[in-house]
Amino acid sequence: MPKFEYESQTEPSSAFFERRRLRRVRMIVELTLNLISSDRTVSHREARCLVDCARKAVLDLFPGFEARYERIVQPHFDRVLQHRWPEEELHYSSPHEMVN
Repeated sequence: MPKFEYESQTEPSSAFFERRRLRRVRMIVELTLNLISSDRTVSHREARCLVDCARKAVLDLFPGFEARYERIVQPHFDRVLQHRWPEEELHYSSPHEMVN
């Protein structure tokens, strides 16, 4: 098989998997935002833990995404947390803090 045919066959599948991972990131972020903003039984501490878990899941899908996550995704979470709990400061839990 010529080289150009092999490359053309692998490109669409890699683009497919990239779009799939981006859809998963979008779904993780949207579900977390919806849960925090709409479920009135979620405490501030639980919401912070949900944000931390969403961050970990996003960075597991895109390991080099830290700077972009902080610049693009984190402000959305900050805005929802500030709107829901205006008296609380934006403090993120340590990796050792867990909520059951």
